[in-house]
Amino acid sequence: MSSAPNVLDYDVVIVGGGFSGCYLLKLLRDQGFATVLIEANSRLGGVWSWSCYPGARVDSELPYYGYSDPAIWSTWQWTERFCSYRELRGYFNHVDKVWRLSPDVVYNTKVTRSQWQEDSGTWLISTAEGQQQYRCTWFVPATGTSFKTNVPDLRGKELYQGSMLHSSKWPESGLDFTGKRVAIIGAGSTGVQIMQEAAKKSSRVVQYSKTPNFALPMRQRQISEEEIYHTKSHVPHLFKACRNTRIGLAVTNTGKKTFDVSDEERERIWEENWKRGGFNWSQGGFTDTVFEKEANLAAYNFWRKKTRARITDPAKADVLAPKEPPYWILTKRPSLEQDYFEMCDRPNVELMNSPIEEFTEKGIITRDGQVREFDIIVFCTGYDAVTGGLRTMGIKGRDGIDLNDKWRDGVRTHLGMLVTGFPNMFVAYGPQAPTSLTNGPTFIEIQSEWIAETLSTQREQKLRSIEPKPEAEEAWREACSKIAEATLLSQTNSWYMGSNIPGKPREFLMYLGGIPAWHEACKEALKDWDGFDVRT
Repeated sequence: MSSAPNVLDYDVVIVGGGFSGCYLLKLLRDQGFATVLIEANSRLGGVWSWSCYPGARVDSELPYYGYSDPAIWSTWQWTERFCSYRELRGYFNHVDKVWRLSPDVVYNTKVTRSQWQEDSGTWLISTAEGQQQYRCTWFVPATGTSFKTNVPDLRGKELYQGSMLHSSKWPESGLDFTGKRVAIIGAGSTGVQIMQEAAKKSSRVVQYSKTPNFALPMRQRQISEEEIYHTKSHVPHLFKACRNTRIGLAVTNTGKKTFDVSDEERERIWEENWKRGGFNWSQGGFTDTVFEKEANLAAYNFWRKKTRARITDPAKADVLAPKEPPYWILTKRPSLEQDYFEMCDRPNVELMNSPIEEFTEKGIITRDGQVREFDIIVFCTGYDAVTGGLRTMGIKGRDGIDLNDKWRDGVRTHLGMLVTGFPNMFVAYGPQAPTSLTNGPTFIEIQSEWIAETLSTQREQKLRSIEPKPEAEEAWREACSKIAEATLLSQTNSWYMGSNIPGKPREFLMYLGGIPAWHEACKEALKDWDGFDVRT
């Protein structure tokens, strides 16, 4: 007979060791909360603890993709404008060392169930290992947006005899593309990054995609030690400035509509931001790009002109940058590329937009009847983003209600963090918050600081539990929906809308109002617990 699990008591249990989990662990410990972080992997870093596919790197440039704590950035040196997964792993090792996180982290442990205990006013956290449980007053799932992988249910996958894998399951030892026939399924950010590498080594690459990727130039480059030290005095001012922008990056929009300026001025502004690379073109242009169709089409035509100039094959140019856009530009998260269009232009690369019909032992059959054989098939089909991880953690609130059941017909939160029926649970970097519409670390710091302040206020006021009232939850859901429906983003099928997952409710999954507006709503809510059911 097996013995009953041992139960350890904490004030706070955090699940997930990415940017949110690490910062929350530091903040809460500093404020005297007994806190433990449970991480499924063997290292900190969230998605970067397992992402190691060829070309994997961030799309936020230095120094923004990191913590603003001087103890961290002043003792760390980036070597690239957009760092690779290898450098990010080193960065998280540095964070761990400076903040001394690991003594309060339980590694290689997967949470399978989290149950609110009404009689004791605590959460009971169970793990796959089974011999240990964790009891806490506050529960913080911080699994982020990219946790549950999405692999389409395509006929005959089990028949294929070659190497088949999802980009998130890349072997640490690597996978050699040299001389291989490679299929890349999907053309999101991961598909773009892997294509750029595969095309250089493989004998043949076929990318299967339903729609083209309107990717933007990354302008990646190496950063010298001299440049780092020359700009170090600017860093604290940059971090401070980021907190006051909509997206958490120090990018300045013109404040004007597309047709408020002359054709020459509009072209000059676009050209200037295009040369800067990164998100400067998408965010530093005009205010109406994702609101007005004519403005959006004008932006697309500029993008198309710049992109087609890099492609010599007219047929490929028509696929990658068609005359009529199949969706509104910038209504999917922009991917940043280094030489994607040049790689697509190579003779060993084929672009396939005919849907996949089925797999065979040796390859793929498309709906048009064509058969292609491959040595390696890579699914770059992303994640059940934003909500997928949360809905599979076995989170059960008051009266045993499961979070998966509560969100079956659509997400409901207050401020993108709290959920009615789930007392003292704070979702970090989750749905109905600015989340993936921002530079992650900037938003995460602001959100984590609010969570820490809220817990401290609860402790000071001796409040047993808080949770949002149903009417506050519904009002926040309606506010998120109203903002999204006023934009062209709601007209595009994307993971923003949950449209990449069959059966998932189609709804805009995040808050589009920007960081400052969201933060102001959070601060107002904390003044007098407006919208909360508070129990003593």
